Amino acid sequence: MLREDLPMMKRSKTWPLAFLVLALTSMVASAQGFLEGEVRIGVILPPAQATTGSPVGDELAAAVARAASQGAAMAADEFSFNAEMLGIDFALVTTEAAGAEGVAQAAAGLLAEHGVFGVVGGFDAEEATALAAWSAETGVPFINVGSSSDELRNGLCQPTMFHVEPSAAMYLDAMAGWYVRSGLRNWYFVRGSDGESTAQWQRVLDGLRERHFGARSVGDAVVESDTDLAALAGNIERAGADLVVLLLPAVEQLRVLTGLEAGGVDAMVTGFPYPEAETRTFYAASRAAAPQLGTGHRISSWEATLDAYGARELNARYRATYGEPMDASAWAVYQGVKMLYDSAFFGGSHDPADVVAYLGSDQAVFDVWKGIGTTFRPWDGQLRQSLYLAKIDASIEDRFTLASLVGELPAIYMPGTEPVERLDQIGDMAAASTCRR
Repeated sequence: MLREDLPMMKRSKTWPLAFLVLALTSMVASAQGFLEGEVRIGVILPPAQATTGSPVGDELAAAVARAASQGAAMAADEFSFNAEMLGIDFALVTTEAAGAEGVAQAAAGLLAEHGVFGVVGGFDAEEATALAAWSAETGVPFINVGSSSDELRNGLCQPTMFHVEPSAAMYLDAMAGWYVRSGLRNWYFVRGSDGESTAQWQRVLDGLRERHFGARSVGDAVVESDTDLAALAGNIERAGADLVVLLLPAVEQLRVLTGLEAGGVDAMVTGFPYPEAETRTFYAASRAAAPQLGTGHRISSWEATLDAYGARELNARYRATYGEPMDASAWAVYQGVKMLYDSAFFGGSHDPADVVAYLGSDQAVFDVWKGIGTTFRPWDGQLRQSLYLAKIDASIEDRFTLASLVGELPAIYMPGTEPVERLDQIGDMAAASTCRR
């Protein structure tokens, strides 16, 4: 559907300073007639009524879908307004699809019917892989906003794919930085039998061994649907773990949290931040499932209580429009659209090849409201960025303050900070990458 079909944000008389500056600095370029014709960006959203096989799973999937849709609607309204002031015929075109075949067909339709010059989407590894292949075949840039799979940044990388979603390596390195510095050095891993969980487990073990002297794994367990969670809780206690890391899908994290609390585990527990686990819906479910273990710390790419770097304004606009905090999926979709729009605007062309070249260039510095201009790593297309640690409150019912920001890594505000060097403290560096862009 066209951007006009999306919920419209009420236009106030005071627009964000960034948009006013953008308008003023670009009027001359606009008068010269660049970005002529129809300028279209496509967004492939997860279905609003997804069926996962469990009520909890459906609720978490719906939270991601709602946040993603609202992030797209907010971007449509703001950038359409900006384009209208400058005489640019811009629209955001959205559609819903799921699964590898579904998103590939959706992308093909967006290109054939609307001539989009870029696509935003990919809410799991399967979908992102399919969109990466489509992107490479067509030359249309794809912004991945939902899959953290490291394989997409390595063997499955494509020169036309860029990642707003942090990589698993970034999340795990940040997790290690926070918890090891807090004195938690005995880690126990609870993981699935799938390849993604195994890859995450191996990557975090490598990170602990290479970067954090004294931290170690004191055990690990593969969890199936019939695993005896009481026995698992006993094993964790006997291992002397002070941190339990759940490398599991969001629904499984909740199930295991319940079992570990019932089994008397008193270690700190956290889990991998899949999109469903970065929502206020998950935080509330975590607290309900395990009032003690489920009110710990969670890592995320965005936090609604972030109150610096211009994030206050972004979070406030979103909350005023939709009546709820801005979850990570909303932020990611909004930024994915913004990056494509900025690339066409400042690059002076919405030809897909030109946009790909701009996204990957040294001149492409994007403001994502994280305190510093960010760039994509040239070796794998990953956006350099800080990550956040939030604490789930044990009793507050208001969704906004149900969780609050307690940490940021890398700490870009440190004196003498060199942006690229500091942001590259987390995630895989060029020497470790197998990507050939």
